Formats: sequence, structure tokens, C-alpha cells
Amino acid sequence: MTRTDNVLNMQITIANSMKQEWNMAFSKVSDLLDKYDLLSYIDLCYEEYNSMGIKGILEDLKSYIDSLEEFA
Repeated sequence: MTRTDNVLNMQITIANSMKQEWNMAFSKVSDLLDKYDLLSYIDLCYEEYNSMGIKGILEDLKSYIDSLEEFA
């Protein structure tokens, strides 16, 4: 598989985990992905995320979203 395929797989896995761990509907997950351009952020963090568990990834995404909210 190519890096692009692996990133897409990771993005899907993370979106599913956001739904489950954050107890939200897919529509809300989709809104967050769009609003904060999280798919691009996941792509940028792909290599780092490969060495993290899903809990750590979700914590990083939460911190990223919070940091963007501070400056909004």
C-alpha cells in the first residue's frame, strides 16, 4: 500500500474512534473534520501517529482543536 492509502486508512480509523470515544454522531465528526481541516492535520501527523495509540491521537486532536478555538 502507498502512503496515501495508509493515511486514508488512518483517517477512517480515527474518525470512527472519534465517534465512539467522544460519543458523537458521524455528522458531528464530519463537521469537526471539516471545520478544523483535521484530515490534513492527520496527514501531517501520520508518521508521528504511527507510534501512538488511539487514545494519544485523540488527545492530540483535542489539543489541536482547543488551540484553534483559542485564536478564533
